[in-house]
Amino acid sequence: MEKLEHYLDQVCRSLGGARSMRQHVRQELREHLLDALAQHKVAGATDEAALERALEEFGKPDDVRTELEAAHGHRMMAMVIDKAIEWKEMTMKAKWLWTTWAYLALGLVIAMEVSFVTFTVIYILPKYQKLMSDGILDPAILNDPGISWIQRILSGVGRTLGNFSALGVIVPAALWGAFEWRVRSENKALMRLSALGTIAVGLMIVVILILGSLVISFCLGIPGTARLVRPFALAQVQQIELSMGAIDAAAANKNWKAMPDETDKIAQALGNLTNASPVIPSLTQRNEPPTADELRASIKAAQVDVSHAQEAIRDQDFGKLEAALRSFRKSYESVRDAARRPVP
Repeated sequence: MEKLEHYLDQVCRSLGGARSMRQHVRQELREHLLDALAQHKVAGATDEAALERALEEFGKPDDVRTELEAAHGHRMMAMVIDKAIEWKEMTMKAKWLWTTWAYLALGLVIAMEVSFVTFTVIYILPKYQKLMSDGILDPAILNDPGISWIQRILSGVGRTLGNFSALGVIVPAALWGAFEWRVRSENKALMRLSALGTIAVGLMIVVILILGSLVISFCLGIPGTARLVRPFALAQVQQIELSMGAIDAAAANKNWKAMPDETDKIAQALGNLTNASPVIPSLTQRNEPPTADELRASIKAAQVDVSHAQEAIRDQDFGKLEAALRSFRKSYESVRDAARRPVP
């Protein structure tokens, strides 16, 4: 009769009204079902088969409950509990799917974090240290007490991964194996997920510290790059000025043989200004013209004028050469002025 009582529980669960009335309705339903059960048994059915037929004839629990609720109303709390039980039954059926997805997601996060830390230690940190030793990134920034922790973190991560890389695999694997072997708790799945989540959070903290250390040190140390690049840019401008003076002197004497070398030097210096990305910005000043894009446009126009001057020299066309040099000076003027401005 357990199945019969379960059926009545499902039908009467959310029925409204007074308690005595609900008990009366439940008793009436039980008697009708027992009568149908007895009739099927008389017809020769077994107890189980007779009960199945009686319940089937009576109707599905949801349909019967809906009819009773239409007649007697329903209880809000019972309806909430009913929906909660339905949701629980549905999620329990899909428990393996959600658990599997949780393991896969955490495993993927941990694998990505380990890959990032390993790549950083093997590839990025040596490059970072080389930039520091070469002075491209100013190492003096690490003397500031407020950011001295950066070097300690980067050195500590590199040293730890280098010295204990094998133990970093063996020890967790041994602990995991011991856990699977010894632990028999009913909460073992939750304990496993908690451990993976803790590892993921710990590695995320390491990743954030490494990224923060690299970004902060690059942002603070990049002015050292500017100090290196600006002298290089000024040297190119000086070479252009010297070559222009030599071309003017050679043109005055109609010395066509001396001009090609000087125009080649000018072309090479202009190329040096444009080929390295930080060079042109080192000639600009914040919020003051010309901008880096304007200087690049001027250099590009100057390169065209130099090619015209080289053609005029090959043709020994003095008029064409003078026109090309005038156009070059006009295009190049903004670059020259930017180089002559004092650094604030």
